[in-house]
Amino acid sequence: MQRKEDGYFSSEPLSLKPDRGFLLSTWLVFFVFINGYFIYAHARQGSWLPLIWAVFGVICGVGTWFWFKLAFYGMLLGYAYNIMQNLDAQSVSGIVFSLVFMGLTYFLVRQKWEFFK
Repeated sequence: MQRKEDGYFSSEPLSLKPDRGFLLSTWLVFFVFINGYFIYAHARQGSWLPLIWAVFGVICGVGTWFWFKLAFYGMLLGYAYNIMQNLDAQSVSGIVFSLVFMGLTYFLVRQKWEFFK
């Protein structure tokens, strides 16, 4: 990882083709798949607000796959929505799961942050 003091004199140039890595790729595929399942489940139940958030999650997951910072921030916003929803339902386990998934996403994406546009 490049330090801020190195600036233009870094000895390690960025690669021309961004390398996503196995863990980030697996996590994004899992994220998009799970949100796709939630789209199906909420559409069958007629729950429109969770359906819209699941569609938003798929869009953000695909956007993060294509290296967009705004999509990553959208993923974090979706996690924040889940935390607020679990706070309203007084679900401690739901809050913990959302925080763990948010932290995992943040940790995996921040390692590749220089590739995002």
